[in-house]
Amino acid sequence: MTIHPIMAWRKGLCCVLLSVLFVSGCAQPKSCDCQIPRACCRGLVPQCKACEEGLSVEAWVAKTCPDGANDAHYGGWNEEAQKEIWICEDAPREKIEIND
Repeated sequence: MTIHPIMAWRKGLCCVLLSVLFVSGCAQPKSCDCQIPRACCRGLVPQCKACEEGLSVEAWVAKTCPDGANDAHYGGWNEEAQKEIWICEDAPREKIEIND
């Protein structure tokens, strides 16, 4: 029985390719630098909105009320701007604590 050189070459090439595939293995999943999502309340209060934005309540109030107010409460929805209306106040307010 005679093996043609081309057949032997193809068989050898096929063996080499299969060997490379087996040696390299499956692609390893890349590690992700993912953040675990926060579980925030959905209320219309500064504590919930600050959590949703990843800010402290103080930082959220400073961002929402740039005129220096120290508290805010929900005042409705601005239909034209398609965003919430927050009423900023300087008066101290009873603080609530939301537990996990």
